Amino acid sequence: MDTHLSYKSIAPHVGIMRMLGFYQLSTKTPKIFRNIHYVYMRVILLLFVLYAIQQFLKLYEVRDDADKVMSTMFLFLTYTDCIFKAVVVMMKTDEIEEVFDIMKGPLYNQGDPEHRPILLEAGRQGLIVLRTFNYMCIITCILWVVHPTIKHIQGKIIEFPVWLPFEYNSNPRYYFAALYIVTQTTWEGYANSTIDVLIVFLLVQCKAQISIIRVELQRLVMKSQEEANALSCHFTVIAEKRIKKILVHHRQIVKTADKIQDIFGYAVFYQLLVAGWILCTSAYRMASVTPLSVEFLSMLMYISCILLQVFIYCYFGSEVTYESEMLTESVYFMNWLALPVKLRRTIIIFMERIKRPIRPMACYIVPFSNATFVSIVRSSYTFYAFLKNSNDSST
Repeated sequence: MDTHLSYKSIAPHVGIMRMLGFYQLSTKTPKIFRNIHYVYMRVILLLFVLYAIQQFLKLYEVRDDADKVMSTMFLFLTYTDCIFKAVVVMMKTDEIEEVFDIMKGPLYNQGDPEHRPILLEAGRQGLIVLRTFNYMCIITCILWVVHPTIKHIQGKIIEFPVWLPFEYNSNPRYYFAALYIVTQTTWEGYANSTIDVLIVFLLVQCKAQISIIRVELQRLVMKSQEEANALSCHFTVIAEKRIKKILVHHRQIVKTADKIQDIFGYAVFYQLLVAGWILCTSAYRMASVTPLSVEFLSMLMYISCILLQVFIYCYFGSEVTYESEMLTESVYFMNWLALPVKLRRTIIIFMERIKRPIRPMACYIVPFSNATFVSIVRSSYTFYAFLKNSNDSST
């Protein structure tokens, strides 16, 4: 039986982040390797900051050309979003480790065979979303370089959406520039998508634990009777012990959800804030390229990545809220009339506590809900239509 099944569902995400220099090595790793990895993490962050500065310089250079500004702006915002998350992860490592310790703890891994399918399903979903998002980002970044490379081979002048301190339209400088850009963007896309899926599936683990509590509530009386008969104990003693365990478990879930929001709330809020602008500028850029071309396909893939990035927060956030709201219903499915009056009062107090469901939010302002996703898409389209009409009027 797996002892850390809850944590294992997000272990692949943590492993990728360590490989990419976005999360520290385990404290069990020899100190010399941890020190080397610490330097590696800082170098990666500096390279990301350098690339963001280069994008900012490009924005300043093309500030009078709206099309070129749009071509650079969405990438610049994406990079700042990734840097924000990287800084948060590096600054709040101890708090993140506390969350991981909870996920490795006995409450989240009770070893009950009926809990195992719930935890395995959460892990399976996490791996599917992680791989899908990672591959989409990698393909998008490769396509960004394939298109200008084709044009370069055809002898056309290329202008990358990033400032470079040399003229790159001649060989071998072009290929050096292309390699630098594809490495930076692919690294960023791989890291950013992994962090997003990690944050989301930390919350999904909260949902899985709520599902486990629902199972425990519905079979509380039956399991208490079975255990009391097996141990020759009084039913009330066993039932009270199980109820206390459920109360502590629920308190731990609420604490975990709050801690996740405290750690990542501002970073996710910034992401949702700029997501509409990124979608708008991406759509504006895509409208000016030839349909079914490599450039069009790359922009379509990029927009799909951003939509998926926002969607997983909103969809799985809604799932956490829904599962939390269903706790009360699970209490009613329990044979609570078989409980002593004292324990019924405890259950009633618990029901009052769970009337306020867990609602994941960004910065305790923007809820992770399907309505938020629709609002972001709608606002980005509205702004896109405004820019498009303004551009058409000026021409």
